[in-house]
Amino acid sequence: MKYFSILGSLSAGLDLAHALSQAPPELRVQTSSGLVQGIYNESTSSVRGFLGIPYAEPPIDDLRFAQPQRKSPLSSPINASAFSKPCPQATKLSNEFILNVLPYTIWSSEIYSEDCLYLNVWAPASKHTKPGNKAAVMIFIHGGDFGYGGTSIAYYDGTNIVRDNEDVIVVTLNYRLNFFGFPNAPGLEPSRQNLGLQDQRLAIQWVYENIAQFGGDPERMIVFGQSVGAASADMYTYAYPQNPLVKGIIMQSGNYLTGPILRYQSNWERLSAAVGCFFVIDQISCMKKVPMQIIVDTMADGAYTFLPVPDGLTYFADYRSRAMSGNIAKVPVLAGFNDRELAFIYSLSSAAINETEVQQDTLNFFNCPLLDELRIRSEIGVPSWRYVYHGNFSDLSPKPWLGAYHSSEIPMVFGTYNVTTPYSKPATSLEVETSRYMQGAWVAFAKDPQNGLRNYGWPQFNDKSQANSLVNLGVEGTSSAVLSSPDVWDQHCNPPSL
Repeated sequence: MKYFSILGSLSAGLDLAHALSQAPPELRVQTSSGLVQGIYNESTSSVRGFLGIPYAEPPIDDLRFAQPQRKSPLSSPINASAFSKPCPQATKLSNEFILNVLPYTIWSSEIYSEDCLYLNVWAPASKHTKPGNKAAVMIFIHGGDFGYGGTSIAYYDGTNIVRDNEDVIVVTLNYRLNFFGFPNAPGLEPSRQNLGLQDQRLAIQWVYENIAQFGGDPERMIVFGQSVGAASADMYTYAYPQNPLVKGIIMQSGNYLTGPILRYQSNWERLSAAVGCFFVIDQISCMKKVPMQIIVDTMADGAYTFLPVPDGLTYFADYRSRAMSGNIAKVPVLAGFNDRELAFIYSLSSAAINETEVQQDTLNFFNCPLLDELRIRSEIGVPSWRYVYHGNFSDLSPKPWLGAYHSSEIPMVFGTYNVTTPYSKPATSLEVETSRYMQGAWVAFAKDPQNGLRNYGWPQFNDKSQANSLVNLGVEGTSSAVLSSPDVWDQHCNPPSL
């Protein structure tokens, strides 16, 4: 990701305040966090980037395990020319794993910080905006099994979506992960268990309150996410049924049923014992004082899983009954999955993989849970659209058997398929056209969740009439949608509940 920074173009001897005075006014935005100084996209200056904006107070020291606190305005300008550090995480993966080879995730523990509650905004510059227009806003929540990931990932760069479409803004956000975001500690009340989900809500509130200053329309915001980011978007509609602040959600390869439900567990006891806090009277106070790096190193040496738990506030154990009783934000949904989701679990050196297993796992863990969720929403009159992504492009799927694996649609949606990787090669015209078509659909939904996809030519999900209701994307040889019956996928799922 290359940007041209006004700050970097001035002599090193000038202080930040003077540098701000020399920058174009559209790169200086007043927010509730303080005055933010942004940067231009290097290639065309048609996109403004505001990277690393704090939306919450740093959750450190006494605020570890605390609900996120709104960021107090800073008296000094915020230099928003670089991403913030990602939230602490501990994951060790080999280069035999495709998600570790391509830029989907962050692994180096040397760059983590508990002071990580920041977000990024990509907005059109004045030269790319029609006078008087307010942009639709797309807020992205990253995946990573609630344990790893962050916004400073090459495939999540919002520049190309903003550059290649009119009147749209992209926002990405960090939220607390693993032990720091989902401690599941016996000594904590329910309101302090799912801190990462509360971080997401505070970030969305910050966007709602501030996005007009960037040229955005707070009444035209959607949330889109991938994997547990998609599950988060889904759970968000149940947590805030009366005031979701957003007008639609997009779920890429995940929903609440593919999230942590029925597999939540606590590793608090084991981790607290490993760092010397188990046999103390006040474990919470003790764990607040353990240095972040010791916790990260300890988690890296063992298999620790920290996930959301039902708290009655942000995450529930009775989603179906809540939906049927009206406790859900009835906003339109675009949702789908990739046709070879679990192919990514195989080693890149594998000569062959278990095709039956890949197909069955994709059905069991992605399609059938999604079908069940869309049926629920259909019963209460929520308009939904469903897709399956089939793309198999060699720069993103270097082993032919990978196909459309879990996460492979991300660079197609963001238009970041040309990021330099070990498998970089010029994108084919079909890949470029397919990406533009998919991106166009996501943007159409963002601009008008009720009618955007209808106008794009997509049929709405209808469990009663299946003919040609499934949208297939990335089908070999074509860049646009191919409509089909979903029967080949859905015949393996349970019939609708009565």
